[in-house]
Amino acid sequence: MDDYKIMYDSIYGIPEDIEEIKVNLKNYIIPDFRFNKIVFLGTGGGSRAAFDILSTYFFDKSNFPFLIHQGYDIPEFIDKDTLVIVCSYSGDTEETLSSFEKSFKKTDNFIIFSSNGRLEEISKEKNLPFIKLKRGYEARQAMHIIFFSILIILEKLFKLDFSKDIDEVIEFLKNERDKNDQIVDEIVNEILNRIPIIYGSYGFSDSIAERFRRQLNENGKIIAHTNIIPNLHHDEIVGFMDQKLKDILYIILLRDHFEDNRIKKRFDITREILKNYGFRVREIYPVLNNSKLVRMFSLIFKIDLISIKFSKTRGFNPKDVEIIKKLKEMMKNG
Repeated sequence: MDDYKIMYDSIYGIPEDIEEIKVNLKNYIIPDFRFNKIVFLGTGGGSRAAFDILSTYFFDKSNFPFLIHQGYDIPEFIDKDTLVIVCSYSGDTEETLSSFEKSFKKTDNFIIFSSNGRLEEISKEKNLPFIKLKRGYEARQAMHIIFFSILIILEKLFKLDFSKDIDEVIEFLKNERDKNDQIVDEIVNEILNRIPIIYGSYGFSDSIAERFRRQLNENGKIIAHTNIIPNLHHDEIVGFMDQKLKDILYIILLRDHFEDNRIKKRFDITREILKNYGFRVREIYPVLNNSKLVRMFSLIFKIDLISIKFSKTRGFNPKDVEIIKKLKEMMKNG
């Protein structure tokens, strides 16, 4: 099957995947954990991206601190009062396996997510709570599977109800996939021969900006950069004083219809300053909807499509990650 079609189908099939996850986890019983903080262990375009987006979504919903960790070691503060959520889509990510095994001495509170591999084996050996993820995807394609699986578990854990928001995401994406979004094609053509600089904002599009960068890296085979408003106003914005960069960079602002007034003003000022310096600036807004989850996934849907179309326009196979495979082989030989 054509690799572009496989990647497109994985985006267009998200609503059905979410429906399947809802059914599979409907009767899942959460162990009676006692904890005061949550640590996520995982890395890459699937697990880490999902963790980031979960952290953004729960920014105004969780009373517990979230920490995302993607190294070989673990933070010293992990203790018996820590809930550790571990995810590797393949189940064989070496950094995740290393930090997972080091956590055993610190806490008994684990929930494991994987489609296969050593992570599943260890979970069964130690009789740990395990959620099996749907197989058959590249990890970055499975971000939504990881996200909604963990979301539904956290919903149960926190005794919250996200069912209306989740159903709205499903309905929106089913409708959206039947449309021909001209903006996607425009942005693809505008990015050509430039380096994308993607800016989001805390509590909404920060993690989506990171998702966009990762998708352009892996699918589009291009270097991209992200930062967050207001952070960039304290240092990075000065770099735009070099106007020779205006023919190299392409600025993307990921906006929201419900921005804090100060954030809105900062976005607007950023747009005007950069345009006045001669830079090309594109703003991308989500669908206008009261549901934060719908707005977030309307942006994710759009940027994922952009990354695939960008890859195709440049003549690259979006599934090809040969350089990562080489790196892993060289690590094994070390």
